[in-house]
Amino acid sequence: MFKKFVTFIMLILVLCGLGMGIYFATFSNKKTQTQLEINETIFEMIQTKEVEVNEFFTFGKCLNFSGKLASISKDNFESAKLYVTDGSGFEKTYSIDGKFEEGNLILSTTDEINNGLLLDDLPEGKYVVLIRLKLNNSVNPKYYSLRNISPYQDIEYYTITKENMNHKIDINFKSESYNNEDYSYLQLAISNAEKPTDVYDIVIDSGHGGKDVGEKSGADTEANITLEYAKLLKQKLENQGFKVKLTRDDLNSATYTATNMYDENGRISIACKSQAKIMISFHINNGNTGLKGLEIYSPCKSKLDLAQDIANKIVAYTDIEYSNNNAFKKGEGVYVRNFTQNVINEYTNTAKNKGYEPYEITLDTPYLYTIREVGGIATNAYVDGRNKSYSSNSYFDSNQGIECYQIEMGYIKNDLEMIKTQMEQYVTAISEAIAENL
Repeated sequence: MFKKFVTFIMLILVLCGLGMGIYFATFSNKKTQTQLEINETIFEMIQTKEVEVNEFFTFGKCLNFSGKLASISKDNFESAKLYVTDGSGFEKTYSIDGKFEEGNLILSTTDEINNGLLLDDLPEGKYVVLIRLKLNNSVNPKYYSLRNISPYQDIEYYTITKENMNHKIDINFKSESYNNEDYSYLQLAISNAEKPTDVYDIVIDSGHGGKDVGEKSGADTEANITLEYAKLLKQKLENQGFKVKLTRDDLNSATYTATNMYDENGRISIACKSQAKIMISFHINNGNTGLKGLEIYSPCKSKLDLAQDIANKIVAYTDIEYSNNNAFKKGEGVYVRNFTQNVINEYTNTAKNKGYEPYEITLDTPYLYTIREVGGIATNAYVDGRNKSYSSNSYFDSNQGIECYQIEMGYIKNDLEMIKTQMEQYVTAISEAIAENL
């Protein structure tokens, strides 16, 4: 009797195993078939001609690219959009800039590097990024896929932490054959994922440090004051749920000098390793005796909303005023400082005198290295080690850039007392502006 019972149980287990195997095989096949149908839907839409992408990068929370679509008639062209679809009902369009050069349509996501395709807004799933053109000689729009001809590799991106949740986004260029045609396309594969231990939302940089004390007034140094600001801001942002990294703290500050920011454990390298979306860099201005007030320095070719909100909140929460410095001013308390031609000429002469090839600096290159060198190709970072006074920035050619804001909290000659006594108000204003804009 017992043997019959054991045999019966074994038979049930075998049948259950077979049933589960058939179910999973059917489910897997159905899933594969569904993906095949989605791919077919997309491939049926697109032209065989492709947009050749010569540059693509993330900056802050945005994906940007530029590329060329050959042999498009300017007379027939009406409009262009960036089109994102999952091939199964989801679709979203974004503005894209287009201009004609020598019979080719030159496309770029935006003139504002922090205002392209907002990656954090997309839900979990797989998406293909296309260009949608409306032509005067065609009733229906035409869709073109993207092919990577740039030297840059695929990107692994993690979204800003929201309610302890993150998405991982694999930004990949892929190739497939369909109906005897080869297609290249850009895919965004978005999945729920825990953020790796070495990836952060926000990085905070306190200017100078160690042997480089920065500005000084009596016993007060810029390096010490900015470090206290950085530690308090980190605490407030972490209380809001963000994952935050400091470029220097009480343990590593003593090792810093005025020239080692690009070393492996230098401030710029630590920032770039963090893969953060936003960077706040604290500083105190020197200037002449007539200058005073708050200045927020922003990346060039960027939307200035966050910078303006930080400036407005600091002025509202503290006794500091907007700076009376009009050089490089873009708004109340907001500044964008690029290289001028005179400064480029000076740098070129210095390079020649020191025997190295001058850097490729343009009028669109940010002058402040804390903004420029963490932004990679988005901000024309250039420190590659040819000037032997500095080591190479390992991330100067990166296509993953951090959106950096340098906060000059005031002028040491006129604003030091406010900076020292109103740290809580300053930092509350900054943390609230960041939370509201991210």
